[in-house]
Amino acid sequence: MRVYCLIISICFIHLYSSAQEINGRVIDSLTQEAISGASVYIDGTSKGVITDLDGYFTFNYPVGVKSALVIRMMGYETIRFAQPLKADLSIVPLVQKADNLDAVIINPDPWSRKKKEQYFKQYFLGTSPFAADCKILNLDEVKLRFNPVSGLMTARCNEPILVKNKYLGYLVSYDLMDFELQFEKRILKAGPGIIMPDNVQVLESFHLVEAFYIGSSFFQELSDKKNRLKKYKKRRDQLYRVSDLRFFRTLAANQLQEKGYVLYYDKFAVDMSNHIRVKQFETYSVIGFRHDKYPIIDAKNNRTDIYLTGEQVVIDQYGNNLSGKAIKFNGYMAELRVGGMLPLDFKPLED
Repeated sequence: MRVYCLIISICFIHLYSSAQEINGRVIDSLTQEAISGASVYIDGTSKGVITDLDGYFTFNYPVGVKSALVIRMMGYETIRFAQPLKADLSIVPLVQKADNLDAVIINPDPWSRKKKEQYFKQYFLGTSPFAADCKILNLDEVKLRFNPVSGLMTARCNEPILVKNKYLGYLVSYDLMDFELQFEKRILKAGPGIIMPDNVQVLESFHLVEAFYIGSSFFQELSDKKNRLKKYKKRRDQLYRVSDLRFFRTLAANQLQEKGYVLYYDKFAVDMSNHIRVKQFETYSVIGFRHDKYPIIDAKNNRTDIYLTGEQVVIDQYGNNLSGKAIKFNGYMAELRVGGMLPLDFKPLED
């Protein structure tokens, strides 16, 4: 079974030391009344504020940031500003969400809620040890559906999915924009040597072939106690050493071999300089690979298979994959998912 797990973070962020203060006010588009308690944050990071009682917010936004500024409030449509420094934020009207009516179901869903939840948690949270203590606090709000004709399982949620990661010490608010599990239907027909259930001539089964999801995230600390933060930071540092964030940062810096990664092609370890070309610019790198598939082993002996589409792979110096589907993972890094995800502003103790 080949499963590609692609996590696209809709956050292209360059964190510089200097910052520019931005101010704004959030109101209800219909009543024109102030909205207090709305979340205002940089996508994919732990940087954010909430609006005050009069709907106002003040935000130190790093100069050069390319990540979206997200404004979100329960019961309202989320707004994203791709270039907030150029946007008029003086008055930001939020539109109340319309009642979401389920579409007419043409193909009945044969799967139980329990079965779909198991698949969702496995491919949203991941199966790594870092995700073992994760809990989705509002799982009942996630709408799940499987279409037996297309073999597609989808998930959607009208509010941010709240993930409590007790191991890493994060509360992650995840705005799920798309979630798809693509299954392949396999049919087993009765024949010589094949034992089928009574009165069954054809047996159908579904096998997962691809997993994909996309969304925006915001990280908050579960605790501000020093002893707990120390424990969390140690665990986060352990995760960072095997994370896709470190891989992308190291790849952009052209330091994979130096950081203990081993690249394989045709079952043999290869010289990375003969297979990977990195062109470094001021704030990002453009990477080219000679072939379209490589296994890579990290310093902890974890294997990940890398699949390339032939398009350019663009990564900034902070480890943001700006190239979308140009690169896919199968194996260890693909299994990390949200439960093994670190904010883009994470700084390791040492690397």
